[in-house]
Amino acid sequence: MKRILVLGLMLMLSVFLPSCSEEAATDTIGIRGEIKEIYTSEDGTSITGILVEGEVQEDTMYDSANVSIDDNTEIYMGEEKISAEDLETGLMVEVVFEGPVAESYPVQGTAKKITIIE
Repeated sequence: MKRILVLGLMLMLSVFLPSCSEEAATDTIGIRGEIKEIYTSEDGTSITGILVEGEVQEDTMYDSANVSIDDNTEIYMGEEKISAEDLETGLMVEVVFEGPVAESYPVQGTAKKITIIE
């Protein structure tokens, strides 16, 4: 009887664990759209956030977002990693959020990854 329970438990784990790791490997795009505004630090030396506006699509969740940028935010142009200072109004971007997103309008959250798209 113990063997049957152990085998059943192992079977369930083998089914559920791969699906959990696949979900963790893919990042959900929070918003895809145009950078409308850029926010800088009080002394104007660094970019601390952006306002992004776009349309909700099948693979996105929001149409407008105030996106905070911190030291952990990864920013890419294609495969090349760039700095926040390379961001400009008018660029099209995809944003993946890190942690909770405040459901105000526009939503507010910290970017895990920003990708400039062509």
